[in-house]
This record gives sequence, C-alpha cells and structure tokens, in this order.
Amino acid sequence: MRCPELDWEIRTSYGKGYNLQMNKVEREQLTEIIEADNGTNWWQPVLFEEKIRSQLPTDLKIISVPPNPAGNFNCFAYALGLENDKEFLGGQNPIQKEFIRYLLNKRILGIIEKPSVGDLVFYENEEGVITHGGIVQDDGSILSKWMWGALFAHKLWDVPSSFGDTAFYTKAPDSRLVKQTYAEYRDSGVQIDPIT
Repeated sequence: MRCPELDWEIRTSYGKGYNLQMNKVEREQLTEIIEADNGTNWWQPVLFEEKIRSQLPTDLKIISVPPNPAGNFNCFAYALGLENDKEFLGGQNPIQKEFIRYLLNKRILGIIEKPSVGDLVFYENEEGVITHGGIVQDDGSILSKWMWGALFAHKLWDVPSSFGDTAFYTKAPDSRLVKQTYAEYRDSGVQIDPIT
C-alpha cells in the first residue's frame, strides 16, 4: 500500500510475519473495554483501577496507570518525548494525528524499514488515519500510552482493534525540534482544540 502524500511503502500489516498473541476478537474486546462508558473509566486513575484493570489481558504489562488529568498526555506526546513538558500536559496543546502527518510531510519523521531500540511505531486504520504511536524496546516490544489512559509494554499487535491493522516505523526525532515544529504548526492557523 502506498501513501499518496509521501513516497513510502514500508508498512506492516496485522498477521504479516509476526507471532501473534492476540487474535482479532481479543483486540476488539480491548476496544470495547476502552470505549465503555464513553471512555470515562479509561483515563481517570481511580476508575481505571476500579473498573478497567481486572478486565485487561494478563499478557499486557501495565507500566503506569493514567496520571491525574492535569498531568495527563496522549500516546503521541509520549512517543515524541514530550510527556514531561508542561506545555503538552493536561490536554491544552494536544498532539493529534494531523500533527504526526505534518511531521511526516515535513520529513521530520522519516520512515524506516527495520526498527531499532528507541525508534517509533505508528498505527493506521483502514482509512489511513494515524491512530496511535509507541516506542520500540530492546526486546522488540512496544512501550505506548493508550490514548489518555495507561502506559503499556506490549507486542506489536497486542493493541485495540481501533488502532488499525497497519503499522510503520520511524526514527525518533529530537523532541526540541518537535516542539519547535509544533509551535510553527500551531501558529500557522491550524485549529488545535484543547481536550477537556
């Protein structure tokens, strides 16, 4: 599959050359867990512990539960190394899929064929929308924050079905360059609505 905006074809698809742990039904169940009650239980620390943790597969390693709302961030902020930057906490300057596409178009994120430790992985749904991002670990697992929820260590395809069935890898950019590019992006007139 070729992305029309970029000249890259280096993608992998669910089930292609990977030892799968979760099947499609299990991935769909993860999506249902996350989206239950409009996702309210997913991103609030107390509700996550009360209503979510016990429903998750034991093969998923929870690294940390969702932070309190004022210190929360999404998967893209985490993957890009901005999880401790106050400018990107609490949903005031959310990094969304459009900004990831912008970084690709600007060639700040460069697609690679074979990932190494510290490289990034991004997932796409069937419409080509970038839905999720994470960081490649030394054992080949992925470290990623699922939306505004918990931080997990997981196999490439042990993710909710809503993240999609296509993934690609990039080198991790310098977070200072990402922050500078975000300011340019925001100042270009793009509407970035806070997430509350």
